[in-house]
Amino acid sequence: HATDHELLERSSEDLRAFGELVRRHQAFVRGAAMRIVRNPALAEDLAQEAFVRAFKARDRFRGDAAVRTWLYRIATNLALNAVTRTRESPVLTDDHLLRATAPGPADEVIDADQRRRVREAVAMLPDHYRLPLVLCEYEGMSYEAIAERLDIPLNTVRTRIHRARGELRRMILEEGR
Repeated sequence: HATDHELLERSSEDLRAFGELVRRHQAFVRGAAMRIVRNPALAEDLAQEAFVRAFKARDRFRGDAAVRTWLYRIATNLALNAVTRTRESPVLTDDHLLRATAPGPADEVIDADQRRRVREAVAMLPDHYRLPLVLCEYEGMSYEAIAERLDIPLNTVRTRIHRARGELRRMILEEGR
């Protein structure tokens, strides 16, 4: 059973080796894209494009990270580009929505109705608040990386994430009344 690194190294001479990498990581890569674009057909297309790009760039893979991490980064970058390009609205998954709005890590179990309200509130955020929040809370990107990715000043990132969180809290509290 070859490692991912070994399969990637062999893929220049043996296409079946790359095919095995695709089989191993296809669902993961598709899921990474899906969490950002929230469109199954688009996520499938982006996953395929991620593997095409990975194949073309396989000789440049330095091995600093796991192959799975490298594939994840390619897929998420493609998905973020798609969101930026088409202005589709990314929506955080429940766990990350809760992290963005709950008082602390696992302070309490929030019921399904609360998760629905949070999802709806995030969907109503303007793009300029929602996207930095998605990148921070879901992708785990630093504010500096978000500023670079979105090509906006660092202080703007800080302000938008702060305001997005405040707006989410306000919307959820108002709805609860």
